[in-house]
Amino acid sequence: MAETILVASGKGGVGKSTVSVFLSEALSAENSRVLILELDCGLRNLDVSLGLTRDIVFDFGDIIRESCNIKDAVYQCHFRPNLSLIPAALKSFELCSDDIKNIIENLGEQFDYIVIDCPAGLGEAFDSAAKFADLALIVATPDPSSIRGARTTGAELLSRGVKNRRLVIERCPQKAKNLDPIKNLDEIIDGTELQLIGVIWEDPDVRIAMDSGTPLDVDSTNYKTFRDLSERIRGKYIPLGFK
Repeated sequence: MAETILVASGKGGVGKSTVSVFLSEALSAENSRVLILELDCGLRNLDVSLGLTRDIVFDFGDIIRESCNIKDAVYQCHFRPNLSLIPAALKSFELCSDDIKNIIENLGEQFDYIVIDCPAGLGEAFDSAAKFADLALIVATPDPSSIRGARTTGAELLSRGVKNRRLVIERCPQKAKNLDPIKNLDEIIDGTELQLIGVIWEDPDVRIAMDSGTPLDVDSTNYKTFRDLSERIRGKYIPLGFK
């Protein structure tokens, strides 16, 4: 049965979907079968990031309405054959835990990982997805409001029984002096009250890849960063080194 990884954040615009996409790419590059389940209904965008926009006929909303079979809404990434996507619905609507349970029960044996890209903040989709999370990655940037949101999100997950929670710091300047007003990464870790599992650096190549539907360039600053993150999730010890 697939391991379910929930990717969440306290506020929007922190790079949560970026983590979902490139972590999934890194996992699939090591011969793991990965499915991204996009829950941000009304704000669908992962089809763009995976170069699948022209392929989409059915989405998660069609599965819930029983307008298609589940497998009809699963789309294989062209440049990562082991990576697939169930896109979010174009129109916003409320999800329930049975909707997600249906996906996991029907597809769990066909994948090694199911990465759930959750909408930012708290809500029905967050509550529903939390019930199935084997691991929760909480994404935050080095600013006070994002740190506070990540702490709240982590606490809410814990209250829902999700004990395996880790922090991913996104859009981090590579020079500590540029963290202002945050003094150092320890301040972010302490502020979120979460164990750190990865730091994603500021890198224009990430935005280019997300917007163009292409894989992250191997020369990108974050190419190895996401590979290391995927290895830590697999249980391999990879030291967290900072510049």
